[in-house]
Amino acid sequence: MINDELKLKIERLFSEKKYEELIAITDKYIEYKERSPGLACLIATCIILKKQKTDSDIVSALNYFEEGILKGGNSDNGLSGVVNYINISLKAARRKTSFLPFIKKAEKFYFQTEKYFKKNPQFLSASKNLFWFQLDNKNLKKITDQISLNEKSSIFEKSSSLFFQNYFYSCSQKEYTDKVKKNSLLFPKYKVQKISDQINLKNKKVINIGFVSADFTDQHSTFYFIKNTLEFLDKKKFKIFLFSYNRGNNKFLGQEKIKNLCNEFIDLDKYDNQDSINIIQEKNIDILFDIMGYSFIERLQIFNSRIAPIQISWLATCNTVGLDNIDYMIADKNLISPNEEQLYPEKILKLPEIWNAHCGFDHKREIYKSPCETKDYFTFGSFNNFHKISDEVVLSWSKILKKCERSKLILKSSTFDCNDHILKEKFQEFGVEDRVDILSLRNYPYKKDHLNVYKEVDFCLDTFPYNGVTTTFEALWMGVPVLVLKGFNFNSNCGYSIIKNSKFNQLISNNIEEYINKAVYFYKNKNEFLQLRKNLNENILSTSLFDTKKFSKNFGESLLRIIKY
Repeated sequence: MINDELKLKIERLFSEKKYEELIAITDKYIEYKERSPGLACLIATCIILKKQKTDSDIVSALNYFEEGILKGGNSDNGLSGVVNYINISLKAARRKTSFLPFIKKAEKFYFQTEKYFKKNPQFLSASKNLFWFQLDNKNLKKITDQISLNEKSSIFEKSSSLFFQNYFYSCSQKEYTDKVKKNSLLFPKYKVQKISDQINLKNKKVINIGFVSADFTDQHSTFYFIKNTLEFLDKKKFKIFLFSYNRGNNKFLGQEKIKNLCNEFIDLDKYDNQDSINIIQEKNIDILFDIMGYSFIERLQIFNSRIAPIQISWLATCNTVGLDNIDYMIADKNLISPNEEQLYPEKILKLPEIWNAHCGFDHKREIYKSPCETKDYFTFGSFNNFHKISDEVVLSWSKILKKCERSKLILKSSTFDCNDHILKEKFQEFGVEDRVDILSLRNYPYKKDHLNVYKEVDFCLDTFPYNGVTTTFEALWMGVPVLVLKGFNFNSNCGYSIIKNSKFNQLISNNIEEYINKAVYFYKNKNEFLQLRKNLNENILSTSLFDTKKFSKNFGESLLRIIKY
């Protein structure tokens, strides 16, 4: 039975972080009917805070949070219960599929409590993450719209919710630009040294260029696009500075490969944004590149201030970041047409051929047979992030599978942050789930393991409206053709630009119907398809996609042009 003495003891044990003792005492002296929703949530919190936790402990904590939800109703304890239930079940399910049933329960609790907490920022944040994991585009869009309008939601939540609009067809480029510019007004301004109007870059013999990123590691796709760009830049004209924000365990993963390509490598991870700006400005950078974009919102905020005479967005965000102090966005003529340029607040710096080029991989490239040559079926594939597989994509791929009777589809995501089983259920709606193989990312821990899966694929299918970029370059490097759909903005034209530069225009579709028909055509015309693969294998490395020396030269010349301008 709970008395004042026991209450004080529970409070003391929690303040002293004696979590296991607190759990033991409440278990011994307090029965279910005596536990308040607040105490249930407190016990659950203690279980989670234990240094050594088993899967059984996590299940126990979830059960206590469930108790908090059921007993707490629309109270603060009910809110604490549902938010923690969602967050902890998500963390567990990303690690082990055995926790997926708790995700279904989390969804149930969301719908039960939405009427109470739909304006609460913590509830909205947890719910956004829940439906992101569940690949539920309908509810995700609803919640991200609510976050965007919620005055109490954080800058991070508003910004990430805004970026999610890139995954949907419901937002035009004009609408997206208007929203992102409005969102940028929430970003703080930092103290900066005034950039002198007297600085004349035209007369400088060597230009200081800086790149800001959290992904200077060979474990991230950015590495493969920037490595050779830096290596082949004219060092007589450019001095290179890399400003690094290491994320997680990225600090030592392949950084030495890129450190050797710059004049100075500055680790900013331990510094806040104001100190970071001070350090960057000490280096007298002439052109500063953001290559993080909305992938690292906390650090993108430094670009809301004028740090360098010229500031440019490149690589990470294939769309505007909406900041007044970003002067240019690097693109190409295929990504943004002249009449679309006014939809972007940045000036568009169009490189002569393509906006980035891939350095390829260290191991020897082999040419191998298309699987359909030795098997009695045809294999389509996509290794894009599963969040890019929109409802329109699921419908299109299902139609392709139905029209191509002896075919299957292999899918493999680049992230653990989604429920693979839900994706399978989406194909079940169209009766083709048995012909869709979903490969677990856990079984392919290394880059070479991942690349070798392309050997099982005849023909890759790109996603839309959010296209693949890295995966398309990878597929082509491995000799696998990629079917793409022309889009309506930078983000949805990435596949179009890549294939246009590959010189295999027959792989470009102008609408979804043509996309489906082309997939079916190449399935039915095997000899023509195999000849296409042969030509691609023989010629792809000589195209602008992988000609990094030429790309770096164009890149450098483009920078010099804007300085002279």
